[in-house]
Amino acid sequence: MRMVKIDEVQKDLQNLADQVGEEGFIEAKGLYLDKVAIMNEKGEPMAADDIEVVLMPKAEGAEEEEEEEKMEEEEEEKAAEDEEEEEKAEEEEEEEEAKKSITIRTARRKALTVQKKISKPARFNVPKYTGRLKAFKDDNDGEAIQKAFRFGHFLRAACGNQKSYGYCMDEGIISKGHLGGTNNVGGFLVPDEFETELIKLREERGVARQNIRVRPMASDTMKIPRHTGGLTAAFVAEAAAISESTMTLAQVSLIAKKIGVLTTISNELGEDAFLSVADQVAQDIAYAFADKEDHCLFMADGTDDVTDGNIDGLASAMAADASDAGTFETAEVTANTAAGVRSKITMELVLEMLGQLPHYADSAATKWYMHKSVYHQYFRDLALSEGGGTTATEILNGKLVPQLFGYDVVFTQVMPSAGTTADNTRIAYFGDLSQACSMGDRRQTTIQTSDSAFDVFERDEIAIRGTERFDINCHDVGDATNVGSVVSLQVKNAS
Repeated sequence: MRMVKIDEVQKDLQNLADQVGEEGFIEAKGLYLDKVAIMNEKGEPMAADDIEVVLMPKAEGAEEEEEEEKMEEEEEEKAAEDEEEEEKAEEEEEEEEAKKSITIRTARRKALTVQKKISKPARFNVPKYTGRLKAFKDDNDGEAIQKAFRFGHFLRAACGNQKSYGYCMDEGIISKGHLGGTNNVGGFLVPDEFETELIKLREERGVARQNIRVRPMASDTMKIPRHTGGLTAAFVAEAAAISESTMTLAQVSLIAKKIGVLTTISNELGEDAFLSVADQVAQDIAYAFADKEDHCLFMADGTDDVTDGNIDGLASAMAADASDAGTFETAEVTANTAAGVRSKITMELVLEMLGQLPHYADSAATKWYMHKSVYHQYFRDLALSEGGGTTATEILNGKLVPQLFGYDVVFTQVMPSAGTTADNTRIAYFGDLSQACSMGDRRQTTIQTSDSAFDVFERDEIAIRGTERFDINCHDVGDATNVGSVVSLQVKNAS
């Protein structure tokens, strides 16, 4: 819908009346008003019924005058084009001569001057911001402040602010395709430019999206073929028939589940402070989704549709068979304390885990996964004393790089921490998660706002709701006799 001011409406309707006449004007007027949003001189929206239209009768000979004016305009445009071409030719000659003596600094200043002259004047000035933005960063996609400024206007537009809505439409931030609701505060799908930023934040925070295979879902359910058995080669006698073997495939199902976050913020989005608010909202929503995805990957047991979304994470999938071949247990610990468990995690146990991981799963993506406290309290001393981890050179260079036998250690704080694990709790994983697990990404982040939910109207606040839809399936974790693409270390507590 095009945003026009009242004086432009008067001119457009007069032109319509001149074109269609009195008989066809009423119908033409209705079609025109359906396609525009009218604002008064202050930029405030106006209802079509409040507009009084005064039409002037078309003067005699007006058609001839219009034709003459049109010809004059065409002649003026042609003359202007000719003049512009001459000026352009002169400028090119001058530039050729100037290239021989102009310095780099002068050339840069000239380019900036030209760019300033031809640049479109900003409809909204970006406010000065002296703080440090966390969610938005300077990169190839633009400056952090500019991205936060645009996201702030997107949030205001979602709240029904007409000026920000007009800004978003003019700048191509939103279109009719981004509308996700029919009410006045409706829902807005996050535009691609902001979805990219949210994905960066989720991947920066979350372990799941960085390490397992993410598959876009075109529908609510997706079937993935999984190779479970290959063909068998055998020697064949002369003129004898070749024995048939069968390649077996199984299907892995991904069924989209919806997660959401809901919060309220002060109505300061109407002020310059919306830069910091927009930055905080983007960061919090992305981090909340990343934490939930990590929880579902490592800890979900499939029994709770609210907490786990009925997803079987790694711990649950590997525990499905009590004698899982990829599970390695510590010797029984009398008291489940950091010191007790640390004494049972030996070099022999770690080497056994390394040796049991199948060769096909020992890839460039193979890593260790554990809580930060588990690494520092259980594995660090082992790595330093036995030579299986960080070297003295890495320590002296000022940063301790967590590694075990050349494999990176990834910290995920959703896993059990040191000293708080119960019996048969998996405290570490080793393998290639991109082979063991798949994530189905059904829908990008959707943000909806309301100024009337709960009691936010009375408190002059805005309710913001974010949702996404995804699923995780841990499909290649082994069984009672075969080790899968990932192995785990489990605490055996005698108490």
